[in-house]
This record gives sequence, structure tokens and C-alpha cells, in this order.
Amino acid sequence: MASRTTRENLIEVGLELVRSAGYSATGINQILEVAKIPKGSFYHHFSTKDEFVMEVIRRYATGELDRLERNLDDSTRSPMKKLRRYFKDLMATYGRRGGPIAGCLLGNLSLEIGGQNAEIRSLLSTIFDAWQNALAKTLRDAIAAGELPKTAKADDLAALLVNGWEGAQVRAKADQSDKPLELFFDNTFNVLLKG
Repeated sequence: MASRTTRENLIEVGLELVRSAGYSATGINQILEVAKIPKGSFYHHFSTKDEFVMEVIRRYATGELDRLERNLDDSTRSPMKKLRRYFKDLMATYGRRGGPIAGCLLGNLSLEIGGQNAEIRSLLSTIFDAWQNALAKTLRDAIAAGELPKTAKADDLAALLVNGWEGAQVRAKADQSDKPLELFFDNTFNVLLKG
């Protein structure tokens, strides 16, 4: 197995640290110490912490978009079964699983620095839009398949799903409990999207 490049190592370590501690609590020196890389190497690859964090966000988003594809591009399942499987996957990944709930990096950074940095805010917004669009496509497929009423508005429902999931993540993090995630899931599939 080939070793990671210095840049890749920095991004992976940064993803872990920023996700668990947040933007403000994660310093460059801490990243360098965990990555076992000299300071000059960081500045060879990134000119600022914000530029670095944007790469960390992109890496996180790539993983989440891969999760969407894995769950929603399965032609053997109905659209609603794909959505259920997708949110179950999210719950399994972001729930307690025996450890503390760190929450969604996108939501965490939106709350922490989204209002202070226009570039990061724009990147976060773009990623949220891509996520919402993927869910809307699956919801349109569910409408076409008769799993949801013809009057359902896929784009509005997708926005509600993204916003509801992010809110459940914030509450789960505050409570260190899976209950908000479970409540989101149960109400999404047993009330909101009940065909």
C-alpha cells in the first residue's frame, strides 16, 4: 500500500481534528504535531488555515457524496427504500456507536464560522445544495413511481430533509444521544413521506 502524500496526510488529520474539535479549537501546530510534519510543509501546500479548512470540507463532502451515490444509485430498490437506507446509513455513521457524537462537519462549521467567512460559507452552501439536489431527484423518482403523491414538491421536501437532519444532528450533539436522529427518521418516513 502506497504511503499518503504530505498534503493528503494533512487533510486527513485536519478532517479528524476539525470534525471532533471544531475550527477554532484546531490549531495549525496541533495538526502538524498529529501529522508529524514540519511547519514549512504545511505552508508549502496551503497558504492559510482557511484555505486548508476548505480542502478539509471538500474531502468531507466527497465522502458524503459517495455515501449518497452508494445508497441512492441502486436500481434494484424502490426510491423510498433507497432513501430509508441512506438515512439509516447516516444514523449508523453519525450516531453514538459507543462514542461521543461529533455531528456533521458541514453543520458544525456553518454554525461556527459560516457567518464570518464568505468563501467558506459559499462552499458550504454549494455542498448543501448538491446534497439537497440528490435527495430531490430521488423524491421525484418516488413521485413518478407512485410512492409519494403527485402533488408532493420534491425540492421542498428535499430542503426539509436536509434542514431537519442537520437540526437533529445539532440536537444529538448537544444531548449526546441518538434520540433526535431516531425522531427525525421516524417522523420522516412514518409521517412526512408516508405515501
